[in-house]
Amino acid sequence: MKHLTTRQLVELSLYAALIFISVQFLRIPLGAQFVHFGNALVVVAVLLYGSRLGALVAAIGLGLFDVLNGYAAEVWITILESLIVCLVLHFVFEKLMHSDDKRRNVIIVGIIAAITKIISNLVKYTIINSVAGGLQFQVAFLAALVKIGGTFGSALVTIISVPILYPILKQIFSHHAQPKTISE
Repeated sequence: MKHLTTRQLVELSLYAALIFISVQFLRIPLGAQFVHFGNALVVVAVLLYGSRLGALVAAIGLGLFDVLNGYAAEVWITILESLIVCLVLHFVFEKLMHSDDKRRNVIIVGIIAAITKIISNLVKYTIINSVAGGLQFQVAFLAALVKIGGTFGSALVTIISVPILYPILKQIFSHHAQPKTISE
């Protein structure tokens, strides 16, 4: 087990806080949801720190937002969705792309993360609408599609901002050796 230094723990904590702050203060209401930079910062976290630590800061940053903003009952779903995105990025970026962060790969990772988030929200709301709402599958699916306007907006923000934010944040954080995983 590789132990993280105090400096690394502080950096990860600050990154989780950055995710929280971006959703808390830089959001635009869109229907029942809102557009925000949180998902884009989760993707950048995976690119910077690896999927395990990226998942950790995502769970803390997004989970804290939910708990402090009246979404405590849904926090487990938010964390599950961020873990799914991080898992998909683990396979795509770390395994298939071998963590090669050339610009083309960063763009592809942003697109894949956005699509993953759209699909997970679509599945989530379709299940909720059909099980809790008692709607037939087709109606539940269409209702879910209408509800996730904010997800489409955040997905677009992710696709555009990941290739812009990643090189900037990489340069800021490259002055320190970064662990890619919690354990060896």
